[in-house]
Amino acid sequence: MDSFLYHSDMVKRYLIIQTAFLGDAILTEPMIETIKANEKDAFIGVVVIPSNVEVFSLNPKIDVIIPYDKHGANNGLIGFKKILSTIREYNFNIVISPHMSFRSTLLAYFSGAKRRIGFRDADISFLYTDRVKKPENIHEIDKNLRLLEPLEFNELIREIRLFWSENNKKFIESVFEANSVKSDDKVVVVNPSSVWPTKRWPKEYYKKLVKMLADQGVRVVLIGAKKDVEISEFVKDNDERVVDLTGKTGIKDLFYLIAWSNLLISNDSAPVHIASAFNTPTIDIYGPTVPEFGFYPLSKKSKIIQIDKLSCRPCGKHGSVTCKKQHFKCMRDIKPEIVYNSALELL
Repeated sequence: MDSFLYHSDMVKRYLIIQTAFLGDAILTEPMIETIKANEKDAFIGVVVIPSNVEVFSLNPKIDVIIPYDKHGANNGLIGFKKILSTIREYNFNIVISPHMSFRSTLLAYFSGAKRRIGFRDADISFLYTDRVKKPENIHEIDKNLRLLEPLEFNELIREIRLFWSENNKKFIESVFEANSVKSDDKVVVVNPSSVWPTKRWPKEYYKKLVKMLADQGVRVVLIGAKKDVEISEFVKDNDERVVDLTGKTGIKDLFYLIAWSNLLISNDSAPVHIASAFNTPTIDIYGPTVPEFGFYPLSKKSKIIQIDKLSCRPCGKHGSVTCKKQHFKCMRDIKPEIVYNSALELL
């Protein structure tokens, strides 16, 4: 874009800072939609971690993506100054940060923007010019949209809009062709992993579930990151009917795959929010976390499966490495048959 446009006083320049996980990045997208719906000429930038650049790279409403490798190349004071220098080049006048960290608040403060909007309970929030109380017990999208209230927009957009390229479409279709997945097959995408170990429904249960679905003629596609390959190999159990794409897809490949599928079965993690964007039926399995945290599915057809009235739930905002009570009842008491029957209902 011409430098005149983003330095011109005629155009408002917005920067959104969200350097958290994939799901958090996806759930900021309605903020972009809302800004553009109310100010068609607005210049919009986002600061995200490098692995989340792909979430926004085809979004026509975004003018610049600034990768911030805060745990790698941009770690430390020198890296912070480098990113800050890049941010200041764009002369943003409004910075909005759904991210609550000390570092994100400092980025906003030193950005050069006269107006800085963040949550009241963010670290060092006194550095924001507008502090918004973060509400509880509503969806994360609605929490993020509260940050736009000081701007007094007339229209709020809740929908998540994600984009893929023709190459992503061709890749997934070539996988289906190679594995004899037909257009009239029932396709269920299964995400058996999560960043946090206690948010993972037991792999033994996933293995049984996948076999039960495959025995019904359902085509199961496993997804996950490269670090999840071992889990997916266990779940697949050398069953040739199951397609394993773990560690083989980019983010936009997943956009197309999940949009095309008949059902997503997942732990409480980012694929749920991808499914919400495309209204793909979803089964969301909760263990240490709860839907009240605000990350539940928005698809019209969805089921949340959890063990109610367990006194130790929730045990943390993100889960943990091991169960503090050593029994892991929140997951182990959800038997494969429960998820299987729910899947048949949604299919």
